Amino acid sequence: MTFFNGPWTEDLDSFKKSVQSMPDQYKSSFASASESTLKKICDPNVLHIWESDSDIDSLLQLTSIIAKLCDLGVRKSQGANAEDGSMLIIAEESKSRNNFSRICQLVEHLTGADGKKHLEGTVVVFSKIIVVRGWDNSILSGQKEALEKTVKRLNTAIERVLKMGNFQGENKKIVWHHGAVIQFLLYWINTTTSSLRSALSAITITGSLDLTSGVAPSTAGRANKLPDLERLKQYGKKLSIPVVFLDSASQLITYEYLGTYMYFYAYYINTFLPTSLSRAHLNKAQDELITFAFRLRGASEGRYGTEVIKLVQKHLDASKAKHWARMCVDKASYTKPSCLAAGKDASIHHAVQLADAPFARLAHSSSGGVPAFARLAVGPASASAHEYYTAAPVAISFGAAKLRPSSPATLYILIPTPSQDLEKVTNRVQGLMMAVLERVRQEKGNPVLADSEKSMWKAVVKACTWAMQGKMPTPIADKVKFVSQKLREGTWGFALGAPVGGDAVMKTDTTATAAAAAAAAMPEPLRTYGFGLGTQQTAGSFPYHPDAQNQAMPPAGPMPSPVMGAAYAQQLPGQQGLVYPQGQGQGHVYAGQGGAGAYGQKPVNSGGRVVAGEGGHAWKLVH
Repeated sequence: MTFFNGPWTEDLDSFKKSVQSMPDQYKSSFASASESTLKKICDPNVLHIWESDSDIDSLLQLTSIIAKLCDLGVRKSQGANAEDGSMLIIAEESKSRNNFSRICQLVEHLTGADGKKHLEGTVVVFSKIIVVRGWDNSILSGQKEALEKTVKRLNTAIERVLKMGNFQGENKKIVWHHGAVIQFLLYWINTTTSSLRSALSAITITGSLDLTSGVAPSTAGRANKLPDLERLKQYGKKLSIPVVFLDSASQLITYEYLGTYMYFYAYYINTFLPTSLSRAHLNKAQDELITFAFRLRGASEGRYGTEVIKLVQKHLDASKAKHWARMCVDKASYTKPSCLAAGKDASIHHAVQLADAPFARLAHSSSGGVPAFARLAVGPASASAHEYYTAAPVAISFGAAKLRPSSPATLYILIPTPSQDLEKVTNRVQGLMMAVLERVRQEKGNPVLADSEKSMWKAVVKACTWAMQGKMPTPIADKVKFVSQKLREGTWGFALGAPVGGDAVMKTDTTATAAAAAAAAMPEPLRTYGFGLGTQQTAGSFPYHPDAQNQAMPPAGPMPSPVMGAAYAQQLPGQQGLVYPQGQGQGHVYAGQGGAGAYGQKPVNSGGRVVAGEGGHAWKLVH
């Protein structure tokens, strides 16, 4: 293998251009390093460990793995089966929600296996899938005793699943898929047993870096200090294993709403998840919609704070909203700047998306992308990743905020191959999630929506409709009408049985009759014949509409369509050609230990260009 160093670059686009201009003498080494790394991080014969939260995109990503490991939809019997694959999920601790409980509910829902509790209830075993209570990544120092206890139970769980899964010989290896904050992973590597440490064959880190406009930490990754990143690199080098950075933007998964990637998302999410899990996301979306509508009303009447709260209390049915009304009854939500900002394009666009599919991510960010979907390209269900992705070997100077192609390498970034573009990536993710949906639907069937969902939505539609009838400038009113339209005629409204173009308070049909009619009319996903990243070529995919930017609304049909196509997903309905820009980087740099000082200042006037390598040479052979 030929060793080399490419030119230093300051963002992902410049890095890609550098790779494309690579001299022929280095291409085979580059390709070999990528192929070897992809084989490791997608190896179906070893144990994969996933650190995860329980936001809705993370639950869907875990579902894609479980569907493959347990052969959902084609297995002989539900529940525990001897043929089930093995995995270990580390549920990140959080003060805001019980990730451990929520992930356990997901695994039980999908597998049908009874969970068996161990180690005082901190470990639950479902057949060969183990869920372990993990670490709170907001705690970055101290609590050594609690850390040691977490490592000990994790070690016990790993040893157990290696035995249950009969991992032996060359297959007794671990691929560890970690989240954005790496301190706990570093502590585990440093303090675990030598046998488990030596079993590590690869590490992936999700959502830690933002490479879109530079080499910088993501919002979540700002908890990592420069010494942490350097230590991760040192551990990888000492263990001779690749450390692969994943993020959705680098993979061209740039649209922030799941409706872009999920077939009739607002309807079929209720097949993927039980009500106990989906309800929190529905509640959050309804709360946000009420807040948006009454901010508009407050701005139109010059009322703010407690005056707007009185309007909410008057027009929102408290008996239907008492379990989820939080932000919409908080006077801090109705400051004058907040109310005026509701009329901006970004706020209206967000409301349109929620009105169509009111199942919001609990930690939604407007910076773009669906964070957990960056993991769809790796793991035991991604056998064809090498056809679409490159694991590019890199050297990263975290302090100087630069990266370059380099071999041999410890660090890698996962990027699409040059043949891929936004449309192809979007189609492929749609096809993959369609295949997962069909597997789950074969066992769970179509959703059964209860009267409680309909009565809540009726209250939301009624209150929002009144609030959005306030006086406002015509350009804003013309855009807001699309929120009203989606509330009545969007995917969720249709699934609940609202008539097309129908009554704002849904006075027609009983829930049972309406739900049955909606289920009958809702297009079913076609049966898929493949599984994995190539499934966009199977019968399960749905089309991307390249001309969607020129459509004010989706094409007319027998029912309201969900957001179809990536271009439409980024367009404000009714505004021809208006596409929202992706969030810009905040210019954050890595702080030193303890936050003192700053690293990674960019050279002045660099303009994101390729920086020459040592001695002024763009590419350099390493002897």
